[in-house]
Amino acid sequence: MTAEAAPLRTAPAGRTHDGRSIFDWSTDDPPLHARFRLEWRFRALRPPHSTKEAR
Repeated sequence: MTAEAAPLRTAPAGRTHDGRSIFDWSTDDPPLHARFRLEWRFRALRPPHSTKEAR
């Protein structure tokens, strides 16, 4: 059984350490037998803007 997707009640905290992004999340009062699944959607990096025109 899978529950419908829903936003977290509290936002994840993020920080950068040694060039890596680290995210933490916790909840103070989870329901009994609760399970949480976090899904990430990564955005593609944009190429640097070129000032030269393509020939």
